[in-house]
Amino acid sequence: MRILFSFVFLFAVLSAGGQSVSKEQRRVEREQRMARRANVSTKRQTDKGEIPSYNKLLKSTDYQLMYREGLRYYNTRKKGKETTSRHNLSRAQTLLDKAYQSQRFAGTPQQDSLMYYLGASFYKAGDFDISGSAFDRFRRDFPMSIFIEDAEYMYAMGYYFSSPDPEHDQGPTLRAIAAIAEYLGRYPQTVKRKECEERTQELYRKLYTKSYNNARLYYTIRQYKAAVRALNNAIDEYPLSPYREELMYLATRSAWLFARNSVASQMTDRYLSMMDNYLNLISEYPETEYRGEVEKMRDEAQKHIDEHTKDQNNNGE
Repeated sequence: MRILFSFVFLFAVLSAGGQSVSKEQRRVEREQRMARRANVSTKRQTDKGEIPSYNKLLKSTDYQLMYREGLRYYNTRKKGKETTSRHNLSRAQTLLDKAYQSQRFAGTPQQDSLMYYLGASFYKAGDFDISGSAFDRFRRDFPMSIFIEDAEYMYAMGYYFSSPDPEHDQGPTLRAIAAIAEYLGRYPQTVKRKECEERTQELYRKLYTKSYNNARLYYTIRQYKAAVRALNNAIDEYPLSPYREELMYLATRSAWLFARNSVASQMTDRYLSMMDNYLNLISEYPETEYRGEVEKMRDEAQKHIDEHTKDQNNNGE
């Protein structure tokens, strides 16, 4: 009885496996029939000079035609505009990617152009993560391609367009600056140099603003010791910052507030530190709009220092 049950169970398992394979075979055969019909249909349309149906083309295995139609969708502009619609770019991406994945173009003169336009279709659609990956691979695989400079430009610009507002983390901004610098280093005579330099300055302005906002925050919340350190770090980190004069003023004022609110035993040293910040500001910006205010701070600090020195001398006597 047990032997009979085992044979029945084994037969059921084998039958189920056979049905599974059979279903998969039927699915493959069905797709092959659809592809053959789609190939015939698209060829008939092409022979008549007609544009093949997008849906039928997707079902076909005519990868040369996919490549051609992918380029057509890529280059089809919006009516009355110079840009390609997202709808057409999406179709271009699908067709070009399917053609690329087929491996039919591996080792052919069309391989680099196929990969270039695939990356460019994502770039134009604003999908910079995907385009960046595509162009990074393109740079490694086709360093001698006629598209290489343009691919490297879009690779760098993808980082530029991904750079967030100054309120957010500026890691992408730093990567954008590095990518543009790399592009200019490889193509110093590029006609896009002025544009790249202007965009680099725009990116730096974000870094300046982020650094300024972070440092000023300590002053705003009255953490004056931390403010002096943060403000001076911001000054040293970005010497070309347009906020430099204000940062130096805030460092002086923060040091003054920190000193005057200190315990008596530490007040003199902190006023001396404040004087360093004052002298840095005045030496660099002698006509600063803050001069009148910081000179009052200087006078207060100097008075305290003089009195402390006099007391020390008297005690010494």
